[in-house]
Amino acid sequence: MKKFILRHFIAGSLLALLLLIQACAVNPVTGKKELSWMSEAWELQTGERYYGFQQQAGGGYYTIDPDLTLYVRSVGKKLIPFSARAHLPYDFVVLNDSTPNAWALPGGKIAINRGLLIELDNEAELAAVLAHEIVHADARHSAQSQEVGTIIAGGQVLATVLLANSDYNHTALQQGVALTSLYGQTRYSRSRELESDRYGMQYMREAGYDPRAAISLQETFVRLSNSNKAGVFSTLFASHPPSQARVDANRASAAQLPAGGLLNRQRYQQEIAQLIDRQPAYEKADKAGKAIANKSYRPALGYAQQAIAIEPNESRFFELKGIALNRLNRAQDALQAYSRSIALDPNYFSPLLRRGLLKHELKSFSGAERDLKDSLKLAPTQVAYATLGEIAERKGFGCSQAMGYYQQAYRAGGSQNQEIQRKLAALKVSCPAN
Repeated sequence: MKKFILRHFIAGSLLALLLLIQACAVNPVTGKKELSWMSEAWELQTGERYYGFQQQAGGGYYTIDPDLTLYVRSVGKKLIPFSARAHLPYDFVVLNDSTPNAWALPGGKIAINRGLLIELDNEAELAAVLAHEIVHADARHSAQSQEVGTIIAGGQVLATVLLANSDYNHTALQQGVALTSLYGQTRYSRSRELESDRYGMQYMREAGYDPRAAISLQETFVRLSNSNKAGVFSTLFASHPPSQARVDANRASAAQLPAGGLLNRQRYQQEIAQLIDRQPAYEKADKAGKAIANKSYRPALGYAQQAIAIEPNESRFFELKGIALNRLNRAQDALQAYSRSIALDPNYFSPLLRRGLLKHELKSFSGAERDLKDSLKLAPTQVAYATLGEIAERKGFGCSQAMGYYQQAYRAGGSQNQEIQRKLAALKVSCPAN
């Protein structure tokens, strides 16, 4: 018996050692061997699977100025040929969020918020941001992140996308978006940040940009981190913490590279001119969101209307108007505002979700059902599934359909889990066959 156990122990140990050896992979950027359990196929699948959800969690596409996204993509495409994994299906998008931030998913899916573009001075600084994120993807930093892996396993994130500011009498709106944790959640180590800075500067220089722009970028972030604007940058600083040591390291890296290169300040300022012109509108919208969070609905409505007066084609402004109107018990006006928001941008889940929930409250169940299902095509939320379960029960669609929605709601995760469990238990009693 002891020999049997010993043989199996040895066999198991050898198998574990073999797996550990197989898990060692070469970092494509540095050429060093690192522990890696993730295959490239997994990276590609993960990036593709969560890319759309991440964009929804980040405010959706910035649709007002499509040329801005084309411009950002053109800068990213200049860098790709010099990356260590140029074969990856890289993509670059601009998200409609005032929060200064940028992120990379495994497989080369990269996003930058309009709020960060406002803070940059020239095209080379934009290249520095994108090159930095490209290195994160090239070196598998996000794929190897323990924080990412943990949350991907659960498949959930507590998204904020204006939902946190809604005070919609649906707590699940603040917690129920079943996405990954990659957006604004990944915490890179100091060594990985420095690695991304160093090799990103090399990518920049090979693409013709002045690598010293990475220094000025970090100097700006250090200054902002010590100013009264630090809170605005909290998401970016949490995932990409600035420091004087990082500035010094970048300066040392730049000294090892050939001097000179493009800044393209004039072109950059031209490309973001429309964004700058609309900035007063987004500042009013941000004030509307804060007022809603503070339950100051009349001021919120005023700010939203001021934002609309400046830019009448921005979907998010009408959504904010709808939230304020709904909280002021002007349901029909709120429906009109949500409808206008959806007409301007039918590919963002939030106004569809809000209109569906409001229709449900008004007992317009068929319309609610359509909106909620459409919202789920874009982002799976617990509250949408749970409300569809309630509609299925009310319309007499049968226990199996209602239970199916409640089960999906429970899997999505959120603050309603206890209530959903109660409803599932009740359905099992009343419909024992199911």
